[in-house]
Amino acid sequence: MKRSAGVVILILLLLLPLFSFPGKAGETLRLGDLAALPEGPALQSGYAVLMEAKSGAILFEKNATEKAYPASITKIMTAILTMENCSLNDQLTFSYRATHELEPGSSSIARTEGEVMTVEECLYALMVASANEVAQGLAEHISGSLEAFVDLMNRKAQDLGCVNTHFANTHGYHNPDHYSCAYDIALILKEALRHETLVEIMGTPAYQIPPTNKHSEITYLRSYHPLIIPGSSIKYPYAVAGKTGYTDEALCTLATYAKKDDLDLVCVCMQSESQEVNGRDTISLFEYGFRWFTCYNLSKLDSMWNEGETPFLGKDLVRFTNAEPLYCTLPNQISVTELKSQTIFHGNQGGEGLATRIYTYQDHEVARSNLKWIPTTSNIELTPVVQLVPSRNEVLREKHLGLPLIYWILIGGGLGLLLLTWFTVWIAIRSVKRFQRKRAQAKRAMDRMTDDRFPPLI
Repeated sequence: MKRSAGVVILILLLLLPLFSFPGKAGETLRLGDLAALPEGPALQSGYAVLMEAKSGAILFEKNATEKAYPASITKIMTAILTMENCSLNDQLTFSYRATHELEPGSSSIARTEGEVMTVEECLYALMVASANEVAQGLAEHISGSLEAFVDLMNRKAQDLGCVNTHFANTHGYHNPDHYSCAYDIALILKEALRHETLVEIMGTPAYQIPPTNKHSEITYLRSYHPLIIPGSSIKYPYAVAGKTGYTDEALCTLATYAKKDDLDLVCVCMQSESQEVNGRDTISLFEYGFRWFTCYNLSKLDSMWNEGETPFLGKDLVRFTNAEPLYCTLPNQISVTELKSQTIFHGNQGGEGLATRIYTYQDHEVARSNLKWIPTTSNIELTPVVQLVPSRNEVLREKHLGLPLIYWILIGGGLGLLLLTWFTVWIAIRSVKRFQRKRAQAKRAMDRMTDDRFPPLI
């Protein structure tokens, strides 16, 4: 009995990796797990994937995790590590090994031993002209040797969550032990988008390297990305940056970043007969993504609390902070208002706590955010708020009978001046009348003294 139980447990453990649990932390959201998606385009490329870069959601995949040879789109990883470990103004001196250990037919800009270039110039040579000796020169400049740099590439791939990648060189020239898959390349290109300068370089159709200590003339670089270069029959207006690749074993590979409205799309197509085939497949996938999907910034939504849920921990009202925006991409037939959310608190240390906010759709996790929270008010007691309405007299007193105080001062001053003027005129009139009466009395007395009818008194 115990032996049978042990066998069953062993079988379950062996089968466990075969099962997918959508929505677990660190896993990529495949939207096909949420709902029946619109039918995707038919592709000629052997391997393909379409990813929304901000949210990391997979919108379409074809053999996306199967082993494939990446060819020169390997150089995206080389460029990422260069951005992380170098300054653009650093001076790079090419070694004998970097310039001479190149397989026949390698893409090159003919650098020689002892030649000096800036890291910025090297990045243009790496991403625009796909120069293999530049990839090796950057590797030695950063890690001291090609082997040490390749180890760094593989560690970075593991950190990014790559599932089927192993690098054996810095440039992608064919090696049976150098492989990847469309999904992993999409993760790597997504990481490259964190570096604005690198995105600009990857979107440059042509560039000129000035003369160096070994080359007296300008070196002209030209991109061959069919969705980016001017004059291409399939130039795509929303394509921003990308990288091409080719070997006889890998055939044509293409990684592209396009942006329109709220969507940042990363597309990888591998194993095609030509870059035009890859390019047309890429355009079909971009059009599919832009038409049928929407990316939401959950950090900006104010109505994501479930009904009855409040931002309280016990009796403490808490304030959440999120260092980075949280994005979620959904098929257009699913409204963001259909998402449910749950906040899990992880304790409080030093006055600042940690929490996780999980968003789900029909029990499938679609996004999660690690939050910090701070108590803003402890032991809140809600008390009725009484609004006191002032009486009419209080209102009148407050407003001085409806007029500002300055008007009352002017009115009072005017009335005082008018009263003073009236009093002055009244006094003047009385004085004039008194004078006139006295004058009349004096005149009558004189008249009486001179009148014959009245003899003088003796």
